[in-house]
Amino acid sequence: MNRDGFRFGYALSRAVLWLSAVLSSMAACGDDEALAPRCDPPYTVCDGVCVALRFDPEHCGACGQECPAGAACVEGACEPLEAGEGGGGGDGGGEGGGPPECREGRYVKRCGDACVDTRTDPDHCGACGAQCPPGRACAGSMCRQSCLAGLTECAGSCVDLAADPQHCGRCERACDPGRPCEGGACACSAEPSQDIGSAVPQRARGTTIGADDSRWLTCSGSGAADQAFLFTAPRAGTYLFDTLESSYDTTLGALRADTCDELACNDNAGGFQSQISVDLEGGERILVVVSGARGAQGDFTLRVAEPGPVECTPTKLDPVVPQTVTGTTVLREDTVYAACDISSAVDATYTFTAPSDGTYVFSAYAASDLIVEVLDGGTCTGPSLDCRYGTGQSNAFATLEAGQTVLVAVADPAGPLASFTLEIFEAPPCPGVQLGATLPQTVTGNNEHLRNLISACSTFSTGGEATYGFTAPREGLYTFDATGSSFPVLMEVRRASCAGELVACADALFEPALITLPLAADETVIVVVDTAGPTGDYQLEVSEVACPFLDLGSTVPQTVTGTTAELADHLAPDCASRGAPEATYRFTAPADALYIFDTGGSALDTVLEVRDGSCTGPSLRCNDNVDPAGVVTHSRASLFLSAGQTVIVVVDSPSASGEYTLSVDQRDVPPCPFFELEAAVPQSVTGNSEGYPDLLAPSCASAPGGEATYTFTAPEEGFYRMNTVGSTIETVLSVRDGGCEGDEIACVNDGTDSSMLVWLDAGQTALISVDGHGAEGDYVLNVDLFDGSGTCDKPIELTPLASQTVTGTTAGSLAKVDASCGGIEAPEVVYLFTAPEARTYTIDTVGSDHDTVLAVFDGDCWGEELACNDDVLGDEVHLFTSKVTVSLDAGQTIVIVVDGAFEESGLYQLNIHP
Repeated sequence: MNRDGFRFGYALSRAVLWLSAVLSSMAACGDDEALAPRCDPPYTVCDGVCVALRFDPEHCGACGQECPAGAACVEGACEPLEAGEGGGGGDGGGEGGGPPECREGRYVKRCGDACVDTRTDPDHCGACGAQCPPGRACAGSMCRQSCLAGLTECAGSCVDLAADPQHCGRCERACDPGRPCEGGACACSAEPSQDIGSAVPQRARGTTIGADDSRWLTCSGSGAADQAFLFTAPRAGTYLFDTLESSYDTTLGALRADTCDELACNDNAGGFQSQISVDLEGGERILVVVSGARGAQGDFTLRVAEPGPVECTPTKLDPVVPQTVTGTTVLREDTVYAACDISSAVDATYTFTAPSDGTYVFSAYAASDLIVEVLDGGTCTGPSLDCRYGTGQSNAFATLEAGQTVLVAVADPAGPLASFTLEIFEAPPCPGVQLGATLPQTVTGNNEHLRNLISACSTFSTGGEATYGFTAPREGLYTFDATGSSFPVLMEVRRASCAGELVACADALFEPALITLPLAADETVIVVVDTAGPTGDYQLEVSEVACPFLDLGSTVPQTVTGTTAELADHLAPDCASRGAPEATYRFTAPADALYIFDTGGSALDTVLEVRDGSCTGPSLRCNDNVDPAGVVTHSRASLFLSAGQTVIVVVDSPSASGEYTLSVDQRDVPPCPFFELEAAVPQSVTGNSEGYPDLLAPSCASAPGGEATYTFTAPEEGFYRMNTVGSTIETVLSVRDGGCEGDEIACVNDGTDSSMLVWLDAGQTALISVDGHGAEGDYVLNVDLFDGSGTCDKPIELTPLASQTVTGTTAGSLAKVDASCGGIEAPEVVYLFTAPEARTYTIDTVGSDHDTVLAVFDGDCWGEELACNDDVLGDEVHLFTSKVTVSLDAGQTIVIVVDGAFEESGLYQLNIHP
């Protein structure tokens, strides 16, 4: 063996001994640090690994000295490969242009065309083709857990913090979609985008269906597909961009092309479309981004324009009626600001001069939404006389003098109208027929050729209508019945005239076409018989209702029985839907007392209502079922009546007719309140509601029930927390000002733990009632002075842990925080959280029992809103829970607000995790 071969073999044996020591140390320690090499000659440590400086092309002669392409490392020096040099196995190579000479040994191997050291090469670690995970080092022929020099471990991967857009500058600091990471900072890229040049005006069409979320806009958030357009300003000025001709709910933003800084963003400028204006220098480039609100996708048209004077050039019409014209708004401008719509819509305009005094109708037809507006003076800026919005048809009315000129504007708020028809004619008399005061009477007709001018019940798509005037001959209850018509009738009643106040409406698609109204003597109403589309024969019956049905007098106790099978449905109870006949009774109280009206023993599913004075009087009590979960045939109403007071007792049903039993009983008026609480906090009282009378009617109760009443006088001003936590029955908690006759301040109906916060001044007395939905049993009443914990002034401070879960309830909390995504009327709980380290945190309410809203503010409740979410869209399992993601610096403090959608409150679970 020659000397070089001996030295090489000796070095290899030493390396084997070193590798054995390394593996033993790894087994003993189980730590990455066990892999730190201690290299014996001829190996040297470079970047934490052992390399042979004599032939390693990346460390040739010295650490970090890399041979250029086409050169090999020979005895520590980079030498260019000559033509023909190469071959395998170190025997001189093969024929021209082959791979370089490779002195193969135990660890030095030829892998493909490369000569590698399998102890240190991450692409051939231990053997050819044995590749380490991306970014992981190879040492001692084994892949290390640590990352290569220049890379950092983030979320289980080795990344370059200087270039990775998901970990830019630090782990989990993600750049907005479309922004690359350069030098550890989020930069801006014009890709992907479509260059639309500098043409103004212009239209660019596209779709976001199936597109990526490549840009992030503040007014649409993440998760919305978008398309970007590169626009270059041809000159300095203001430029307008809009999506008013688009087919879906768009958002629109403008970003600087060099930095991606947001210049403008808009969700709804008119209807569901968007519009922005941007001031630009000549040659300045911006990215115009079209996205969707709440993840919406669709086809769009992006319009680019410069603001300038809009010319009003209406078409002059002849002063004759009737007349019909057709038109279009394509390629028109928005010359009239419609009083009945906030959107910007191109319009077609006409001038018309009235040939005589009268009321004129301007009726437009098209297969889309329509706006018709009439302006006085014949100009686009005149005062609006009438403006109407409709679908398929829209009618505007104007009462004009002979020779008076008006301007008529027609538009579609969603975009240009390819075609429309405009009719102008004198309005027919309304009402069309006067019925006088005759009772009863029946009229019939056919609506096939009648005009649609009124749009009964505020519907857009209706057919022609017939109109009738009726005057009540005396004070009473009157019924207008169109149930005998051959088509589903839309019927409405207006006071005094066809333009009068809408009093009642009935849609035969959902309920009987029957309206019952109380009218004063000589009061006139207009009855409109309309249709949602079908035409045919109609029938209208007008009659007076005999109410009450029977007089009970003043006898107590008493019981009556009967059936509603042959009676009519005239009254709509306050606590149930209309749709079944009812029996009515007059009762006069013989003395000041508590009276109980009860339908126990009925075969019919009853609804019981007590009205003051007459059948048209206000509802004093109404109950569907005594126990909502119990017997449906049993309803009860209790109330205090003065001697001589007359009430009407109504026995009704949600949907059926049948036999009923009505009982009337009397009790002496019990004291109210029952008890007096000390003027001290905290305090708790217990009791049992069995046998308690039903004196009060809490506004939030779903069923009548006896209540316990307490007076409490506030020892100092502040919010007082009152709840029924610990009760065995479902409770209704109500607070009134002063006493039993005072105004109700608050009411909550929330199971066995009803809770509320009530502000009381020092010395103010409140009446607290604990009701039970008709159920009787043990209850607990707790009263305490609220210390403000969980509010913006006193948030609950969380421990600075990256992962944690807290639970609580928003019931009985204050409703003070107005988040951008909801929770305005619902109570909330406020937390303070300080990030223990710089990273991205996910905060959610998974595990809550109600529809939550989650908001995050920087620093305090008055800081910048960093994130807000109502529902986790696309997640059916957690649809009504909320989730936000925020990137925080180490030590950054945020306020987390757990709120409720609409007015909801309840138990919540707040989860924080990185």
